[in-house]
Amino acid sequence: MNPVQYQDYYQVLGIPRNATNADIERAFRTLTGRWTVRQPEQTSFLENSKERLSLAEEAYSVLSDNGKRDAYDQSVFGFKATMISNHPYAGPKSPVSRMSGMSRGNKSRHSVYEDYFGFSEKPFDLTPDPKYLYLSPKHKEVLAHLVFGLQENNGFLKIVGEVGTGKTTISRSFLSQLDSGFNIAYIFNPCLNSVELIQTINSELGIPSETESRKELIDILNAFLLEERKKGKRVVLIVDEAQDLETPVLEQLRLLSNLETNTQKLIQIILIGQPELDKILQKEELRQLKQRITIQWELLPLNQEETRGYIQHRLNVALGKGKVRFTKSAMDLIFRYSQGIPRMINVLADRSLLIGFTLNTKKITAKTIKTAAKDVGGLLLKPTIFEKITKTIFPAAVLTGLMIFAASRAEIPQFATSIKENVVSKDFSQYIRENPLNTAVNIIPRDMRPVLNLPETSQKKTPEKANIAKKPDLLVSKTTLVVPKPVISEIGSSKSLEISQTEKLVTYLSSLTLEESKEEATKWMLETWGVDPGNLIGIDEPIFENLEVDFGLSFYEFSGNFSRLATLNYPVILEMNLPNAQGTKYLALVSAKNNFGTFGSVDKIEMPFSAIESLWNNKAIVFWKDFESLPKNFGRGFKGKESIWLQKNLRLLGFFRGREASNYGPKTVKAVKKFQRKYGIKDEGSFDTESRLALYNLLKIYNTPRLVVR
Repeated sequence: MNPVQYQDYYQVLGIPRNATNADIERAFRTLTGRWTVRQPEQTSFLENSKERLSLAEEAYSVLSDNGKRDAYDQSVFGFKATMISNHPYAGPKSPVSRMSGMSRGNKSRHSVYEDYFGFSEKPFDLTPDPKYLYLSPKHKEVLAHLVFGLQENNGFLKIVGEVGTGKTTISRSFLSQLDSGFNIAYIFNPCLNSVELIQTINSELGIPSETESRKELIDILNAFLLEERKKGKRVVLIVDEAQDLETPVLEQLRLLSNLETNTQKLIQIILIGQPELDKILQKEELRQLKQRITIQWELLPLNQEETRGYIQHRLNVALGKGKVRFTKSAMDLIFRYSQGIPRMINVLADRSLLIGFTLNTKKITAKTIKTAAKDVGGLLLKPTIFEKITKTIFPAAVLTGLMIFAASRAEIPQFATSIKENVVSKDFSQYIRENPLNTAVNIIPRDMRPVLNLPETSQKKTPEKANIAKKPDLLVSKTTLVVPKPVISEIGSSKSLEISQTEKLVTYLSSLTLEESKEEATKWMLETWGVDPGNLIGIDEPIFENLEVDFGLSFYEFSGNFSRLATLNYPVILEMNLPNAQGTKYLALVSAKNNFGTFGSVDKIEMPFSAIESLWNNKAIVFWKDFESLPKNFGRGFKGKESIWLQKNLRLLGFFRGREASNYGPKTVKAVKKFQRKYGIKDEGSFDTESRLALYNLLKIYNTPRLVVR
């Protein structure tokens, strides 16, 4: 495209984007005629009528030719002019008509629909920006493996995933979280030979890399690694797109892992690639490398619920919350088209926003998604389970019925007799049972079956321990809204009351009713989780039980002392008994430091714990989130992926040893009991609510508010 094409031709001619050929012709003749008349009157040296006339002719030449116009619109605005003409609502008041004011500069794409929807930037850009990382349970597993691998100083780690599942994004996010104690070499273009590989590694680490001698390069690298080890630093090599590495280069990586002391590896190597990497490692000549990979994990596509959460998460990060809405059916359709691949989700969502902009609507529906999918092209709908069944079992059953009916009517004595003996005297369903079609086998692949299928249960709470009513699956879109704010920033954000005497606290709380005190305390708890509580009126136990529906949170009641609160390490609501029959009140404990606490009611209150000691009846309520939607009865004998998740995380914390398995067996029970004893939980061996609260709070990959800021 020559430089003049960077101009907005619609702006030059003063026409909207959906202008017809007649409009273009009329605008050009009017414009050139006016400039021709005005040319002798030109007085300003800033105005060059000849250049403007030439530009108008160029604009007319492009826009009056449908082929050139489509190519121009595609390159400048991202979609063809013909697509706009197909939208009946793209009239003069549509944003389409305002697109004529856009230029081709760096900000042109920002002005396409970001301003219309109120975004700070494009929410579904394809660049691997770490701040857009959506931590689905699958991504958390990958992060846990990376963290564990570095903690254990394992030589080789491997992460594989399909194209577009977010491997690069999660690796860059992981790198951004590492402190100065790590020295990182990141290779994103692995199409290198063995010498070039070492040169690139040395260059990334800031050491000499010019020589062509492999021995000299390795000697320089080894000396650097030893020096870093003396400084207490760790060196990590991350190879992205590792499936493109040639066999000799992979063998060279294995040899690099031999750089070690008597007790420790000097360099850790993380291979990130597509599933083809596993096939490459099956080669006989790479068996030694394969044996050295001690930690490996596969990053799978998102499921339907995670896709909804992913879309909402990216909209929130781009500050678009509330300004654009994807309907549930639209998000489900995106999942079916994208197969849960984040990159394809981005492509579809971005194109649907562009179409919504042209139609002057901020509501993205399933119809919009279908238009976007057609525009993108090459996308096939992932069939639903019902569709799979109707396409397999139902046709087979109908065919079998027709065959039986035809056979019974046909004049073939032997076959007709057989049918009468086996069918006429029997029920048709009985015949099917005795002669299974086998078409239902593997109708739903294992990786598509839901991990959990919990019944909805509810049990009456007791002060000692409450079992919380749970849904089968929390909506991930609600999960993403629960992002705790740092409690420290909340404490210093406004002025607070200072109360040092119990009598003053009693006077303060007595001015509130039971419901009012509970409502105010609940608001503070929700704010520690980063949730806008809105207007909570008349808080009572049923509303507490609906926290999971409204905010993605559950609640848990327990009895304890101040030491127990510090061990649990969550902000809590304290139940207070006022003297002289003034009743029960509630007070939120937001944070604690030494012998002082920050409390929440109508105001934020700073006071010593001694001021509430005689009022608190040792009952407390904590809000929490079961991030992994673990099964209710999670104990000895349970079988499933959740057991492996628990074992991995207990291993990270130093409680579990041995081989991981899907069975919650004696080793898991032993590890859980050890974990429970350390954190003051009754050591029953089952992974109960308090155990979940403690584990989520200890693992950094879960965003939980903390009572004690260490």
